[in-house]
Amino acid sequence: MRRAGWLVILALACGEPPPPEPAPSPSDRAVVEVKRYIDAHVSALATACEELCASAPEPDADGWSFEHDRAAVEAMRGHWRRARVEYERVEGAIAILFPELDQDADGRYEHEAELRRDETPFDGRGFIGMHAIERVLWSSAIPAPVSAFEQALPGYVAPRTPATVDEARAFREGLCAQLVRDVGTMRRQLAPLALDPPTAWRGIQGSIEEQSEKVLLGATGQDESRYSSNTLADMRANLEGGRAVLAAYDGMLRDAPEARAEIDRRMDELERAYAALGGDALPEVPEGFDPDSPSDAHFATNYGRLFTLLSSASDPEAEGSLAHALRRAGDAMGIPPLAR
Repeated sequence: MRRAGWLVILALACGEPPPPEPAPSPSDRAVVEVKRYIDAHVSALATACEELCASAPEPDADGWSFEHDRAAVEAMRGHWRRARVEYERVEGAIAILFPELDQDADGRYEHEAELRRDETPFDGRGFIGMHAIERVLWSSAIPAPVSAFEQALPGYVAPRTPATVDEARAFREGLCAQLVRDVGTMRRQLAPLALDPPTAWRGIQGSIEEQSEKVLLGATGQDESRYSSNTLADMRANLEGGRAVLAAYDGMLRDAPEARAEIDRRMDELERAYAALGGDALPEVPEGFDPDSPSDAHFATNYGRLFTLLSSASDPEAEGSLAHALRRAGDAMGIPPLAR
């Protein structure tokens, strides 16, 4: 028996109150709080995906369409957006903990189309996950830059809704059901998993360092939630999740108050910029925008300002950037930077 256990027995035998349990260390508190946050949002993600699948219209002879099944399509879109928010809140940790499931749930069309592996878009093979479902649900409203990018892919198949009873059944029992299974697997595997402070901290780092990439890809129609014009909403949720996880490390960052304060200032800056833009879509990309040498006119647009802000904020080597402040804070906690 451990010494603490004997002390409790002796104290009880002598009629004395047992000694108080030692307070958890800042590291232990961080692990518990981060795990609680991730568990809650993965559970909410699983529920949203289940409701999305359950909202799919009943298969009939002509499948389903926006014209004849608008209420059901709008319900699916609402569940999809909710699932997307929940996913982005924990994406950094999920990508590290479950890289294969992350790829299945969050993969991009080009990764399959370039290999000519998605000629049947409604089953649970080839292009799957949230963006595959998004591509179907918003197939009548694909932005022009997205269409231009995807039509150049060797295995391109035009997005559409199911046109037959078999396709409608495949959408519900194949594509949607596969997402439900993948997210359910995440939830089950996460439940007994013991996190450590570096894993969750690297999740924040990775999410922030990818913010500029999300904006840059918008210039070519390759941004993340491209079909629903939801990428800016993704970024807001991503930042929100980073901020929530960051709060769990306050005890570990007591010896690095300057880095902690700098992180807050930089996150506030991003939040203000995202809020000022409004809506869920990235700003319109100015015609002729060149990310390597934007013109003054391009810098003056909403897209140019956001691109400039995130290019700096996401650079871990730039003194005073958010990514640099996160690295400094990680160093103060003894957490090495995320390998790239």
